[in-house]
Amino acid sequence: MNTLLRVSDLRVRYGHSVALSGVDAQVGDGELVAVAGANGAGKSTLVNAVAGWSRGRATVSGSIELGGREVVSLPAHRRCKLGVVLVPEGKSVFEQLTVDENFRMVRPPRHATGKRYEIDDVYEVFPQLRERAHARCATLSGGERQMVAIGRALRAAPRLLILDEPSVGLAPRLVVEVLQHIRALVEGGLSVLLVEQNVKAALEVADRMYLLEQGRVVGSGSAAEMRDDDRIVSAYLGRLAH
Repeated sequence: MNTLLRVSDLRVRYGHSVALSGVDAQVGDGELVAVAGANGAGKSTLVNAVAGWSRGRATVSGSIELGGREVVSLPAHRRCKLGVVLVPEGKSVFEQLTVDENFRMVRPPRHATGKRYEIDDVYEVFPQLRERAHARCATLSGGERQMVAIGRALRAAPRLLILDEPSVGLAPRLVVEVLQHIRALVEGGLSVLLVEQNVKAALEVADRMYLLEQGRVVGSGSAAEMRDDDRIVSAYLGRLAH
């Protein structure tokens, strides 16, 4: 498998506070890689650093390569043009616009390097949204809004789709449904980097997982290996997991 994203010795500081310290990670072509960890472990900092943006004034060092090209010094909009597309936590949709209007507001970069998803393609991925195409997003369920947020990201022609906590606030049934849609995208060839609080559900769809603690990678492996990792079992799966 070819490596699409390679993160090497990534370090992120906010003033004197160290958020990430020497993180190495990678995502292959057509692979779903999940990132797990407690609150404050550095999960969002990692994906935000890959996407090239931050809520605060961050100092970033190390290497971030996309398809062999170094992008760590590029601003977020340049990375987006290269196919790095982030869906941040919080279901980023325009609530007063309809589903269809949300999709039409996003157009792929002129020289898109990722897969182009036309609006009909997005409705093929999320068929239930076709029935709600002319409904304002304010009237949608939490799961439907998350699907719209992901659909908007697909319209930007991603090579690497980054999802930060897509299941926040969703009922368990909807968590499974959204993650299954994401897995279907991966089966279609898309690469996904996923931060997910529901570790059990993430392990059902991920190919590999990284475990972060205090800004460092303390464990990594295939989904099957991480399912048997004692730290994952005790913190996220419970004793009955075995």
